[in-house]
Amino acid sequence: MRFPNLYEKTYSNDFVRSSYIIDIYVYFKYIQMKINIPDNIDLHVPNRYILTVYVHPEKFSFSLHCTNSLESCFFYKVDTAGQTDAFSAFKDLFFDNDLFALSFQKTCILDFSPLFTYVPDAIYSEKYKEDYIKLIFSERTGVFLDHAVPAAKLRVLYPVSEPVHNFFVRSFDAPEFVHYTAPLITHFHSPDIKRNRRQMIVNTHEKGVDVFCFSKKLFLLGNHFPCEKRQDALYYILYTWKQLKLDKFADSLLVAGNPSRDIELIDTLRLYLRHVHPAPPIIPDADITIPFEMAANFVSFV
Repeated sequence: MRFPNLYEKTYSNDFVRSSYIIDIYVYFKYIQMKINIPDNIDLHVPNRYILTVYVHPEKFSFSLHCTNSLESCFFYKVDTAGQTDAFSAFKDLFFDNDLFALSFQKTCILDFSPLFTYVPDAIYSEKYKEDYIKLIFSERTGVFLDHAVPAAKLRVLYPVSEPVHNFFVRSFDAPEFVHYTAPLITHFHSPDIKRNRRQMIVNTHEKGVDVFCFSKKLFLLGNHFPCEKRQDALYYILYTWKQLKLDKFADSLLVAGNPSRDIELIDTLRLYLRHVHPAPPIIPDADITIPFEMAANFVSFV
């Protein structure tokens, strides 16, 4: 394919031909949509990697990781430039790369749905799932899924966009849908974590915060608060702390998310609470752009 000169503000007559314009568009679109896999990821071994697709209303991403070598994980954030929505951008990427047709050990669809509720296993029954939905959710749009969190003995009930759900069911062999809060609860409710007092976990996003609370042995509360300003995040955190009557001198608070983004929030919280610390990284030396909840989902398979 021949390309016209595109420099020094000089354009050949060929450039005005629609065929060349289309060729250039297709060429650059092809280059942008191809995924370059690093050398430490060997895709020639079938069923070696777990594929995790993070479904978010504004940004899709995906990762590859091997359960016996978390340090060699690969994370890719889908570029939404020129697309009307994040889902359309991911579909373009999906159809332009053979990567997604490979044989994976497991495919996880990690769904960021800020509308959710927790139902204890002791009272949950698939038989009454529709009754829970009618009672709890005022807007019954999408496909409602329930995801088990054995560590906390509960289920997460949440909606997924029907087009998104149907696409992944059609495109992958038996994908596992996981609510994004489930790996966080599992990670911080691990029996390896010893708590002498109650503890709050705050997971930050660009436009919101998740708040989870634990006693010495039990999961007490989980919620998501949409907010873009740190002052609003601070209000929700401290209000939840007060409502649960946590002790500002004895109980602790861990902040997870993005370490560089959370410095100001941590410093401000230390003005009100004695024990405020950044959460230890799940994957040491990993790229901090990997969402904390995605990294937590990695270790759930180890």
